Amino acid sequence: MIKAYSVVKDLNEEAIQVIKQNNIDLTCNSTGIIPTTEEIILLLKEYDILIIGIRTLIKKEILNTLFSKKIIATLSVGVDHIDKEVLEHPLVEVMHIKTANALSVAEHIFSFILSLNKRIYELNTLVLKKKGRRKNLFENPDDISEKTLGLIGAGNITRQVIKIAQVFHMPMLCYTKHPEKHTDLLKYGIRFITLEELLKTSDIITVNLPLTKETNRLIAKDQIKLMKKNATFINTSRRDIVDTKALIDYAEENKTFYVGLDIDLDGYEKLFSKYRPNVLVTPHTAGVTKQANKRMDIEIAEKIVDFLHKNEETML
Repeated sequence: MIKAYSVVKDLNEEAIQVIKQNNIDLTCNSTGIIPTTEEIILLLKEYDILIIGIRTLIKKEILNTLFSKKIIATLSVGVDHIDKEVLEHPLVEVMHIKTANALSVAEHIFSFILSLNKRIYELNTLVLKKKGRRKNLFENPDDISEKTLGLIGAGNITRQVIKIAQVFHMPMLCYTKHPEKHTDLLKYGIRFITLEELLKTSDIITVNLPLTKETNRLIAKDQIKLMKKNATFINTSRRDIVDTKALIDYAEENKTFYVGLDIDLDGYEKLFSKYRPNVLVTPHTAGVTKQANKRMDIEIAEKIVDFLHKNEETML
């Protein structure tokens, strides 16, 4: 019997049943402790399938001990926590999430956009400080309707963002490396332009890209300076796509420049320990709503089962 181990402690019950009903012997981690590389090597000696989260690092060292086909299924859209050598190895089938949390992230993006432009964070803080008067706002709230939205990336999250943006009648610009692959977006009135043009002309910008060698520091200090001094910049993708320190410096220099970040805060705790009325930060939680977690677990379970049905001999 095929054996699976979930590093993720609270795997959804419906997903568990999808796996078990297809003759897979599933064991779930009861501790919640993330295994080390040495422990992952031991797990892969015993189990055929490893279900992991984004904080489980899969290093190339595991390859030295593999002699049969293994499945590594990650409950994340990105796979930058898995070494390239593992991703490309013929004995490893890496699976990841594609659509399950896209809507949840899109909703988070718009919660940032609305909170920042309507000054919700700033107003609430003023109330807590017993300064809850309109005159104490740095500037009046903004409407987002008909503002130009710049979309960096054209994947599943961007597609959900587009649907919401239509409600606000927002003109939309998009930068993607291969616009020819996304011509279906033209029906929404999307205009494909260069990254430089997008940064210069957009009122609101959202980054929806995976972290790769090409996208690492895609938005560096020079690109940040191109943005309008009263723009709103949102990043719910991997932190290192943007020079985060330079972004915050720009926000401090320009109090009408608004920033919303949903990122991993490891090593950046000091930077974000200071209150800034024009900066909102959440600890990379956009894609882990209750509903998204359930959808992700079920999506990965169904992918595992589908792969096994098509490759049963390979895994035996």
